[in-house]
Amino acid sequence: MRQVYVGMDLGSKQCAAVSINGKGKMIDSELFPTSARNLIAFAERQKGQVHVLIEEGEVAGWVMRTINPHVESVVISDPKRNAWVSKGSNKNDRVDAAKLAELNRLGSYSQVWHPEQEEIAAFKLVVQHYDECSRRVARIKCQVKARLRGQGVITRGGAVYGIVGRIKALGQVNSVAVRKVIESDFKLLDYLSRAKADALRHLIEVSKRFPVIARLKRIPGVGPVLAARFVAYVGDPMRFNKRTLASYSCLGIVKRSSDGSPIGREHLNRAGNSVLKDVSRTAFERALASRKPNGIKEFYWSSLKRTGSETKARLNTQRKILALMLAIWRDGTEYSDELVGGVAFTGA
Repeated sequence: MRQVYVGMDLGSKQCAAVSINGKGKMIDSELFPTSARNLIAFAERQKGQVHVLIEEGEVAGWVMRTINPHVESVVISDPKRNAWVSKGSNKNDRVDAAKLAELNRLGSYSQVWHPEQEEIAAFKLVVQHYDECSRRVARIKCQVKARLRGQGVITRGGAVYGIVGRIKALGQVNSVAVRKVIESDFKLLDYLSRAKADALRHLIEVSKRFPVIARLKRIPGVGPVLAARFVAYVGDPMRFNKRTLASYSCLGIVKRSSDGSPIGREHLNRAGNSVLKDVSRTAFERALASRKPNGIKEFYWSSLKRTGSETKARLNTQRKILALMLAIWRDGTEYSDELVGGVAFTGA
């Protein structure tokens, strides 16, 4: 069957689409208003096995899920790797779409994974909403303390955010104008704190649709939010094995060499998903702080004894936590301290 390669340059108002055949000859080209109907219409009128390439952006996930049932494949690419498109001297929507079609034909792109299922895509948005609410609360708290410090009012801990603490702090601010600004910050903090609490309740409610989250919560140090983040950002456990998951979570080790000789020092690869790295770090710290003995703590002390380095032992334990979570999800197993010592993967 004839292979058709489509490049789509996506915009919120207008899209450009170009299709070429296996020899690079243009078959079709169109500019159309962005809508599900127009996207599907262009995809369906291509004759053959249609492969679509688009770039990561605000509407990329929606476009992928919209046209995926109507074509052979849809791939979302990383625009940072498509220098031919982004840095071209002759640049417009049609030209960019044509270049994407050619990159599609050659297979010369770096894929960005998006969930195909609407349910997991929606769940990821719920988790991201909660995380953003948490960041906003943290930012306004820092802002309150910074403004108080600017007036010579030095506070420690979280007592200043309570009713008594804020009254005491505001009483030490001499400027009436500044006091009103900080009072406004406290009102904003109260509003954002309520929004964060609502987001958490919504996250926990939606989490009930994913039975694996209840199993992940049995791992020492892993609570409902960490389990939800892991499921939302991994999306599909079959995407990874324990090594590729560690690399994706910014925990892979970069080793550079030339002609058999090492270049520079080994270091962690910063490329990847820092959220999953934070999940593993938070779970590690909570498990280590627990008064009860658990497999995570035992693994850390064993690794520390073997390596003699707290940093290496911690990173080894973080990788183990992620591997354990992946194994429980992929293989449908239940957590036990014995499982920590030897995480196995069915078919990995």
